[in-house]
Amino acid sequence: MNKANLVLAAVCSMLAFSAVSTWAQDQASDTIASATATASPPLRSREMRRANRLLAKKIRQALVKVKNLDSTNIVVSAKSGSVLLGGTVPAGDQIQLATTTAEGVSGVREVRNALRVRAPGQ
Repeated sequence: MNKANLVLAAVCSMLAFSAVSTWAQDQASDTIASATATASPPLRSREMRRANRLLAKKIRQALVKVKNLDSTNIVVSAKSGSVLLGGTVPAGDQIQLATTTAEGVSGVREVRNALRVRAPGQ
C-alpha cells in the first residue's frame, strides 16, 4: 500500500507540475500577444500605405486602358478608399471620363477631382 501511495503521489505531482507549467506558458503567451498587439499599429499603418499604393496603381491601370483618355499627366493619390485625381488632361470631356473610370475601380469609396484642362503644347 505504501508503494501505491507513493506512485499515486508522484503521478499527482507530475500532473500538478504540468498544469502549472502549462498555465505559466499560457500567461507568457498572453503577455507576448498583448505586447505584439501594442506594437502592431506601425504594422497596420504600413499595411494601410501598401493598400493605398495598390489602389492607386489599380486606378492608374484602369485609366490607361480607357479609349479617348490621355492619362499621361494624371496623378492618382489614394487614402482609405478616398481618391484624388490631379494633373492635367488635353480636353474637358476627359475629366468626367477619368472620374467615372476611377469610381468604377473596386475599393474606391469617393473620388475628388482636381484635374485641369491643358491643351497639348502649353
